[in-house]
Order: sequence, then structure tokens, then C-alpha cells
Amino acid sequence: MKMNLKGKKTKLNLHFLPKFNSKNLFIFLVSFSLVSLIIGIFFYSFVSSSDRNSIISVVKNNMIIKNNYNYMQLLKDNILSNTYSIFLVWILGISVIGIIFCIFLYFCELFSIGFTISAIFDVYGMKGILGSLCYLFPSKVCYILLLFLITYFAIKISYKIICLCFYNREINMKYEMHRYFKVLTFIWFFMIGVSLLNVFVDPIFIKIFTKL
Repeated sequence: MKMNLKGKKTKLNLHFLPKFNSKNLFIFLVSFSLVSLIIGIFFYSFVSSSDRNSIISVVKNNMIIKNNYNYMQLLKDNILSNTYSIFLVWILGISVIGIIFCIFLYFCELFSIGFTISAIFDVYGMKGILGSLCYLFPSKVCYILLLFLITYFAIKISYKIICLCFYNREINMKYEMHRYFKVLTFIWFFMIGVSLLNVFVDPIFIKIFTKL
């Protein structure tokens, strides 16, 4: 089913949007990821001493695997949290404001990771290199990759909706939405795997790190 809106309609001047293609979007998101991480890393240096002490306490606490570690409850919470994150981005993608909000949410995630890496270095010094690797691998890196994918496709579908609504372009929305839903299903399936890594594998690396 091709949706081609007929009749006279007002066209908005959207020439401020960058020239769009898959390659440009991919390069933009990769560059944006690096910039967001770097901003998060450097922003830590502007945090006040009192706030920094609180952050250090949180980092140290997260590097302790308690004896009453409830694997099943943590797995459930992690799956729900990851499902919420990807579903929110997916939903935003099917709106004309999706591009802005998807980019903002993606920035927040990468900024937070960069900020946490700086905090780990503040706590452990040069040993923080290994601590950061334990924090990132394997679950966090997999999470970022999947978040990158859902953001990429959300921006693409949002752009096409803008073209349909304001440029009166012919878009096969039935096909596009079917493919977009398959993307969600694919990413959600692998997000479950990320949750398993986060709950069952990450603690092993953290235990090794804390014993060094």
C-alpha cells in the first residue's frame, strides 16, 4: 500500500535538514557517538568535590558483587529496562519529532558511559584502564551496538515520515513499517542476550578485577 497524499497542502521549508542517505547517517552516528563519549569523559572534571565523592561511592559500590546477588531478579529488571529503552526509541521513530529525541536519548546514553569511565579512573587510577574494560565488556559494548542500530533505523523511518507529511513524497509505509517492526524484534531478541551477559558474565570480570 503506497500512501500518496493528494490535494493541495502546505509544504514547510525543511531545507535545513541535512542531505540524507544511509552512509551519511552511519558516519554521523559514529562521529556523534565518539563526541558524546568524549564530552561525558571531560564533563566529569567539572563536577564539584562533594558530588564527586558521592559518585565515587556509587562506583565503588557497583564494583562489589554481594553474596546475596539475586540473579533472576536482576535478570528480570535488566530485561525490562533494556526493553523500555529500545521500545521508547522505536516509538519515537514513528513520529515527525523522532529524529531530535532519538539523537538526544542516544547522546544521554553515551554521555553517561563516558562519565562513568572517568569516574572509574578517578577511583582506581591507572588500574582504571582494566576497570573500564570490565565495565564495558561484554554487555555494555553489545548494548551500545544495539542502541546504535535502533537509533539508526528510528531516524531513518522518522525522516521518511517527514518526507511523506511535508514533501508529499510517495512512501510505501506498509513495507517500511513491516521492516521497522522486524528491526525491533531482531534487536529485542539480542537485547535479551545482552541482559544475560550483564547479569551472569559481567560479575565474573568484576570479581577478577576487584581481587587484583
